[in-house]
This record gives sequence, structure tokens and C-alpha cells, in this order.
Amino acid sequence: MPRTIRFEWEGKVYEVGVERAGDRLTLIRGDKRYVVTLLPESSEPRVSPPSVSTQAPPVAVPQASAAQASVSPSAPTTPSAAAPAAAAAELNSSGALHAPMTGVIKEIKVGPGFNVEQGQVVMIMEAMKMDIDVPSPAAGVVAEVLVKVGETVSAQQKLMVIH
Repeated sequence: MPRTIRFEWEGKVYEVGVERAGDRLTLIRGDKRYVVTLLPESSEPRVSPPSVSTQAPPVAVPQASAAQASVSPSAPTTPSAAAPAAAAAELNSSGALHAPMTGVIKEIKVGPGFNVEQGQVVMIMEAMKMDIDVPSPAAGVVAEVLVKVGETVSAQQKLMVIH
């Protein structure tokens, strides 16, 4: 059962439902759902660009100054399966991150210029009716994102470039 919160943003008052599961918040406003990942205090704030066009304004989270958040629109949340070790994403010497398997890009969590850490989930794919986290195999800066949300990708297709 979501808890309802009210807040003011840019002079307007908004009301949203909030559900928490670990470090993830689901914000509900009308028929839109936003997944928010709370970051450690030492992390720089990151806001992912919306992957789909929405009529609703971006959702601010109370306590954002205490726990920075990464926000991106999403369908209702489902448990995410880590990619099997045999199908882990790879970063080759040119900095290209390749798809671990054939699937559909469901969410892109970082964009060009974003700093990423080794193991940080940079994308979520859907394959075999499961959400597959695509982690960054190395720390670096995202130079280019080569796919879009909703795009079907092949195994080993280049997804992004990280330097």
C-alpha cells in the first residue's frame, strides 16, 4: 500500500504515492510510475533522462538532499534478475559494452558524460520474460549510448561506449 506524500515544486503542489523496497522507491502519480534508486551520501546526484515522453512533470522526492536519487519512468516494477555469469556484459579494449544476450532494452540508467562504477547497473534488458541487469564491467565515463528504450538487440551487439 503506497504512502501518499505532498510536496511543492516550482510553485506547484503535487501529490504522489510512494512505495519503498530496499534502496528503490516507486513513485505513483496518476497512471505513471517512476522508479527512484537512492544513492549513498557520497555519490554525485544523477538524473536519467526520461526514456518516454510524459505529460507529467518530473517527480521530486522529499529528503532528496539527504539521499540523492536517480529517476527514470518505468512500468510497474518487477523483480530484476542479475545476468548469469556466462552471459555477463563485456567491455572490450575499445570501450564498447556489448549485450549479454538477445533481448529488448527496457531502461537506460545513464547517458553520455555519466561516471559509472564497476558493477553499476547501466541498463535493464528484458529477455526470456525476465528483467536482466546490464552492469558496467569497469569504471569510467559513458561516451556514447548506441541503443534506445524499446529497441531489440542481438547478443554481443554494441550498447554503449565507456572510457
